[in-house]
Amino acid sequence: MTQTHANLDTHSPDVAPEEWSAQHSSKLYGVRDWGTDYFDISADGNAVVSLQFGEKTIHVPLIDIVNGMKERGLDMPAVLRIENLLDLRITQLNEAFARAIKTAGYKNDYRGVFPIKVNQQCHVIEEIADYGRRYHHGLEAGSKAELIIAISQLRDHDSLIICNGYKDEEFIELGLYARQMGIKCFFVLETATELTTILERSKALGIEPLIGMRIRLASTVEGHWNGDSGDRSIFGLSTNALLEVVEQLKKADMLHCLQLLHSHLGSQIPNIRNIRSGVMEACRFYTGLIEEGAPMGYMDLGGGLAVDY
Repeated sequence: MTQTHANLDTHSPDVAPEEWSAQHSSKLYGVRDWGTDYFDISADGNAVVSLQFGEKTIHVPLIDIVNGMKERGLDMPAVLRIENLLDLRITQLNEAFARAIKTAGYKNDYRGVFPIKVNQQCHVIEEIADYGRRYHHGLEAGSKAELIIAISQLRDHDSLIICNGYKDEEFIELGLYARQMGIKCFFVLETATELTTILERSKALGIEPLIGMRIRLASTVEGHWNGDSGDRSIFGLSTNALLEVVEQLKKADMLHCLQLLHSHLGSQIPNIRNIRSGVMEACRFYTGLIEEGAPMGYMDLGGGLAVDY
């Protein structure tokens, strides 16, 4: 048994079974790493969730929640949704950017958007839209259904709706009507051909769109997605396609509608230097678009660092 524990946790000295404690279990399963300040193992060996109410923190054993659910006739397994944690994560994300902005002397703001495809549950989207309003936290929509959800939930017109993915006429018209309602709804071009339909529907409805472009960066990343990064990526506009979009907007006298640049290096990036080089490359595209006459205003960066599971 002692040898088994040593194999499970090679970073700790051998621990006899009778000496094994809740702290050893917490370290073995990395609870304090992935659980941050929200989940832990109590002294009596129970998994607990920590909820913050103002300045007071309450530790609730998960087994108590499960027993309470069973008493009400609910069957297992079940998914627990804890709104307090959702609120805390929104706060931490936005406050972290606020501190970085202040430290760096950055002259603009951060606007987060939650991709609805990650979790379409009504209670989740409602909570993000409601609590996130204080930070102007927006939503990302990749389908007509998601766009309808975003339009129906956002009450703050300083928040953003970012429209990605395939865009047919109905999708585009929904986004244009959102613009008419005063919502900052951006169409992010994945291909140059999408622009034609956007301009046609815009002219037909008499509503100017907000347009963004997803560019294909030459910067590559380390890790699992290395083979799909850089010039080998199938996503985003090439430099030639970007110039084609700019010329098309100039001919339509709508270059002023181009206000956002989007890039996505990839997810689970193990080296922050990859992000730095990618952002620097995106900034060169951004300044180039300004020199072409586009007002710009938003840099939309997707992907991120790897999470240690």
